[in-house]
Amino acid sequence: MKQSKPLIATVAATMALSFGLGTTGVSASKLNDLQNQQQQIEQKKNELNRGIQEKASNIKANSEKMDKLLAQIKDLHGKIETKQNEIAQLEQEIEVTKAEIEALRASIKELEQKIADRDALLRDRIRAMQVTGGSTSYIDVLLGASSFSDFIDRVSAVNTLREADRQIIAEQKADKATLEDQKKQVEDKLASQEENKKKLEAAKAELDRQKQELDGLISQLEAEQQRLEKEQSSLQAEYSEAHEMSSELTQQIVAEQERLAEIARKAEEERKRKEAEARKQAAAAAASKQAESNRKAAASSGSSVGYTSAPAPAVSGGTWTRPASGRITSTFGYRNLSWASSNHQGVDIANATGTTIVAAGNGIVSSTGSHRTLGNYIMITHSVNGQTMTTVYGHLSSINTSKGAQVSKGQMIGRMGSTGRSSGPHLHFEVHIGTYGNPVNPMRYVPL
Repeated sequence: MKQSKPLIATVAATMALSFGLGTTGVSASKLNDLQNQQQQIEQKKNELNRGIQEKASNIKANSEKMDKLLAQIKDLHGKIETKQNEIAQLEQEIEVTKAEIEALRASIKELEQKIADRDALLRDRIRAMQVTGGSTSYIDVLLGASSFSDFIDRVSAVNTLREADRQIIAEQKADKATLEDQKKQVEDKLASQEENKKKLEAAKAELDRQKQELDGLISQLEAEQQRLEKEQSSLQAEYSEAHEMSSELTQQIVAEQERLAEIARKAEEERKRKEAEARKQAAAAAASKQAESNRKAAASSGSSVGYTSAPAPAVSGGTWTRPASGRITSTFGYRNLSWASSNHQGVDIANATGTTIVAAGNGIVSSTGSHRTLGNYIMITHSVNGQTMTTVYGHLSSINTSKGAQVSKGQMIGRMGSTGRSSGPHLHFEVHIGTYGNPVNPMRYVPL
């Protein structure tokens, strides 16, 4: 792609040199050079256009990748936000749990104080029992009664004391168990919350890592997108330059064809003037003699290279004559062929290889050459009653005229062949109104 600008510059320089030369005389070679230059430009335009389309396809694919990644990032944003909310909620629960722990600490202090008080009371009771001999102190108390009523009172008091001792011990055990259970519950709850928080933070960190990775991919794709868009813009600029050059060449080609058409018109006027001076019979005899001479020359030339060709067609009266003898195998317009263009711009006349091809009318050979589709071809510019017309003869096995040559109707210009894109020996014959590019049905003008 980088070579396109030098190529266009070379073509432009060639054009400038060509048009700087003299314009006198019949310069059909100049027209052929212009057409070759235009073909090069068109080829370059096709290459540039393919490059532009390829870049556009890559840009589209890149854009689709970015859309998918952005959708993933959007999904990650949602997941990250959810995890963040869960972490925030858990942090609130942790704060509540910590507040519960602080409140429980005060309760635990009170409980610990009660336990400590009971411990002191029990220690006092134990010391008293040790001093008095343990359980016998209760018997001493009972036997020391002064009366039965006093005995009953003492029994009741002893039972009350013993029950109080048992209740103190039971409460002490229960409070200690409650204290341990509360501590364990709160500590387990806090540990569970802290563990959940770590898991949530780990999950969020993984989501952040995935998002960072996707952000990196997006950055790479954006850079690639910028590069592709820059290259596409460069190709489009080159295509625009090539298009302008092609348009300029087209204008020059049209101008050159018009110049040749003017020469052909003047030649036609001169021919008509000369014909008007001669007698009609002499003119007809001369034309017949010329046609016979052409047929003999064609037969002689054909045998020298081993052709088994059909004779040249008889020259018709009027402006046009049939360009070759043979059978019409394809007409102008649509045709259903898998191997050829469905828009057929001419008429096909089939015959043996080497069959004589003649000019369909008086004119000037504006171009000859080889084309990948038409094969060997001849293009003739005509002037008919002030109207420029162009005829084209394709798939030739040989070309027997040259650019710039002035030819007469019925004059041999080449031989039938199967060059270019062809399924067999035949003549592809086109008629264009004005310069080349406006095809019409040849059968409307030429007696085929």
